[in-house]
Amino acid sequence: MSSASDAGVVVPRFGTRGKAWLALLGVLIVAGLGAWAYQLQQGLAVTGMDNVFSWGLYIMLFVLFIGLSAGGLIISSAPKFFHSKRYDSLAALGVLLSLGCIVVAGLLILPDLGSPSRVTGFLTSPDPRSPMVWDFGIVLLYGLFNVGYLWLLTRRDLAKMGSRLAFGVEDTPAGRERDRKRAFWAAAIAMPLAVGLHSVTGWIFATQIGRGDWFNPLVAPMFIMKALVSGLALLLVTGILVDRFTRFRFPRELVPELGKLLGIFVAVHVVYLVAAERLPHAWAAHFEFWSITSAFLVGDTIHFWLWTLIGGVLPIALLAVPSLRRRIKAVFVASVAAIVGILFEGVYLIFTGYHDLNIDAAPGVTTGTDYTGLEADIWATTGSYTPTIVEVMVAVGLVAVGALIVTLGLRVVPIQPDDRTPVSAERDDTTATTADPVATDGGRRPEDEADAEVTGDA
Repeated sequence: MSSASDAGVVVPRFGTRGKAWLALLGVLIVAGLGAWAYQLQQGLAVTGMDNVFSWGLYIMLFVLFIGLSAGGLIISSAPKFFHSKRYDSLAALGVLLSLGCIVVAGLLILPDLGSPSRVTGFLTSPDPRSPMVWDFGIVLLYGLFNVGYLWLLTRRDLAKMGSRLAFGVEDTPAGRERDRKRAFWAAAIAMPLAVGLHSVTGWIFATQIGRGDWFNPLVAPMFIMKALVSGLALLLVTGILVDRFTRFRFPRELVPELGKLLGIFVAVHVVYLVAAERLPHAWAAHFEFWSITSAFLVGDTIHFWLWTLIGGVLPIALLAVPSLRRRIKAVFVASVAAIVGILFEGVYLIFTGYHDLNIDAAPGVTTGTDYTGLEADIWATTGSYTPTIVEVMVAVGLVAVGALIVTLGLRVVPIQPDDRTPVSAERDDTTATTADPVATDGGRRPEDEADAEVTGDA
């Protein structure tokens, strides 16, 4: 492995699987760039959006990755704010994930605008009455804060490694003590900033008075709750994966604790907040017991079921049982299911918001797609949207950019402190040094078992 102290900032060599992973990400990014170039040439007509469905896959994923980023930052900052060293090993990883996700979210705005030059309007002629201006500003501020926060958490270890990324900072006991105090104040800024980030995103939906499914004071609180669900779930999924394929040590006794916390978040989000949002609507619409309960319990689209069953019932069932919660595989499956559920909640949010038009009388509203020659009927009374292959390729390419940021971050930045105490007798963390943060071949440590049962109960 190449040493960072030998030549400044050097990315350690990847093994066979690591190189294959980088090659895959490179192919996806190039394909996404090609699809975006085609969209820029042909216009937004090559997407599935139109005058009726003016938000589609890009905004769905924008909301998802904003939540992933905000939740990850909140989860990783809360222990710093409350002076808990138990979760120190996950703090920098959470901030790195938050950074990768906010980059993806910010980049998703570009293809949705149609022309990248329109971004300058946010800077040259911002309208403070527009929630979009506030959202753009906080996304930019939030991304810069993530960079500084990650550097603060890792700069002493970077200095110990001799990395140029330390920017002249020295590794001293006094310096580490000062950084621990600064981390507290950074966490005090990070948590309200993350809450503000996703609240503003929620308010963009909640202030749409013409959209009955969005014009709701509970939208912003639901956005914060699903940020906590998706952010913690992503931290668990990524932590388990990098624990298996790198030298990063995911403290096994934390798995049941974080799994229990994830189960509580999912229950509050899917059970309580969904009930608080849907029951009044159902009551006002029907005033009948069966109509109310069926509208609330049965739902109305497949997206609702994918959200509530896969993203709600399945994680709760896996995480509510202590014996299952002690299994790495069960927590991993529950976390993946929670993320999938949050994704389809976004699909449900967009689809229900645009399905019923403000003008439902014939002939409706023009779709604006007649000039493409793809549709004969240019008027509609209900919304219809299917993402095109162009949108999918652009979106996948941008997600690959975020994955590349996290992958390189795990290699270059000492994500795991080298001075934390061992988490268990059989897994001595002193073997995971910051100078060699990952296995050169991307392989599994022989002493670890992916499906090992965590001892004890949370």
